This record gives sequence, C-alpha cells and structure tokens, in this order.
Amino acid sequence: MKKLNVALAILVAVVSAGNAEPVYSDIVGYSNVTAPSGTVAIVPGFVKSAKFTGTATVTGQSFGVSGLSVGELDQSNFSDKPNYPTHYVEITAGDYEGYAYDIVANTASSVTAANVPSAINGQTLSVVIRPHVTLDDIASASMADYSDAVNLINPDGSTTTRFYAAGSWIAEDFSTAAGHTVIYPGQAVLLSSGGVEITTTGIVKTTKTAVPLYAAAVNFVGPLSPGGDTKVTQLQIAPSLAVYSDGFNQFTTDGTMTTIGTYYSDGVDVLDAGFSPLPSNATDSIEINTGFALSAGADGYWIMPSPLDR
Repeated sequence: MKKLNVALAILVAVVSAGNAEPVYSDIVGYSNVTAPSGTVAIVPGFVKSAKFTGTATVTGQSFGVSGLSVGELDQSNFSDKPNYPTHYVEITAGDYEGYAYDIVANTASSVTAANVPSAINGQTLSVVIRPHVTLDDIASASMADYSDAVNLINPDGSTTTRFYAAGSWIAEDFSTAAGHTVIYPGQAVLLSSGGVEITTTGIVKTTKTAVPLYAAAVNFVGPLSPGGDTKVTQLQIAPSLAVYSDGFNQFTTDGTMTTIGTYYSDGVDVLDAGFSPLPSNATDSIEINTGFALSAGADGYWIMPSPLDR
C-alpha cells in the first residue's frame, strides 16, 4: 500500500520573564502532505489563530465579548462568495468544552451565533473565536484546474463538489467562487486528484473538539493529528457510538479508498469487526491528516480529545 506522505514541523513558542517558569504560547506548525492519484479523505490538522480568547456571558444566541470591530465577523462581508460563515465561537472549558457555533454577525461587544443551545443561556463561559479553515487553506499549485476536486458530505447526506481553479475553488457550475467553503474541525473532505502536494499550517488545538455526527449521512471525520498517526484506541470515540450498531470504516491512503478496518463500540471500548475489544496495544491507527467513514443511528457528537492528550 502506498502511504500518504507527510512532512511535519511543530514549533512551540516559549516566553520567559526573569527567573519565572516558561509560559507556552500557541503551538504552531505545518504539514506537507503528498496525496497519491485517486481519492483520499483529508482532515486538516490545525486550527487558525484566535481573534478573541477570554470569558463571555451567553444571552440568547449572543456571546458578550470585547475588542472587535463592528461587523468584522459578519457573513455579509463575503457577499461575493457563497454565504458561508467566516468565524466561529467555541467553548473551551466545562461541560460544553469543544462545542462550536458559527458566527453570523457581531457588534463591538458581542457576537451572534447560530444554534446556540438554551442550556447555556445566562452562563459565563471560557471561549475562543477563530476564523474557519476553508478549502482555500488546502489549495495547492500542484492541483489541476477544473479536474482535481473535493467532495464534502452534508448533514442531510447530499454531496457538495468543489473544483480547483486558478489557485482557489469553484462550485459545480464551474463559475461561482467557492474557496470559502468551510472545513469544520474534525471534518474530512474527499480529495480526488492526479496526485498533489498540500501544505497546511496553523495552530495545534489544545482543547477538546465536539465533532457533529449525523444519522442521515455517512460522516467522514477524523482526528486533528498534525503530530502523527492516531491509534484507534486513542480516538475516545466509543462513548459516542450506539453499542454494537454504529460503526466506522478505515481506508487505505493509496488513492483506492479500500476498507482495511471496521470498528464498533460496546459503549466503553472500540470493538473490531468481530465485536471483540481492541487491546490497548493494538496497532490499528488513523494516518496523520486523514479521516474515516462513520455511520450513526442518531444525531450526536464525537468528543474528540486534543492531540496533546493522546
């Protein structure tokens, strides 16, 4: 099997004050990914630098923050492109750690997001606001115009196709700009190409990630793993799956997308295709920057650990 080729650099910034202990800032890095001819499930391993980090009080669909310019996060600022959200607010501690909500508008003192649950109304929470990773972040000059493409699986099971063109991406009509199509944290896109090289850059995520799982779709998802492969036993995915029914398939990364592993859950441990628990020393792994296909009987979330916690 030809493996996906990945070269990686991770840089840790350290700030010291006098004789104080070092304080670590964002862990930044890049991955050079060589994808073979055919189709592979790609998961960008990084997130983008924060626009805001701190606490916010939730009022309805709004988070109270400070330091923003009026409208700088509004979707309407990108009216020349499909109306995708440009930023999201994510909870970084507590019961809702890892849950993120698309921002639709902002003032200087608040951001309004979509689908904020009523359960957190009135709470003051630790949050971060980041720009979304988009298809433009995985565009590469090695891609072929109007030929190389990605497919994204939508929550209703439909497929959205984007074609590479002139350094960005276009929609199925071959004219509408679509480079700002969002790749959510933990989401895999199906890249079909004649063989390309992709460089991804960004911040290593240090908190959990709540990855949505939809019953109506085959969910292509994967770990944020810019530092290396992730063992299946490290995914912490078993509690998110209905016992003995929900499951996921692992694929080769040689461009053929051949199934090489099928897994289930007993609610605590990941099970192999024969419904036996994987031992802690099992070598089954999800390759760096790649994803797998998961089928769920009901909508839910996979609470993915930080890559620093594996």
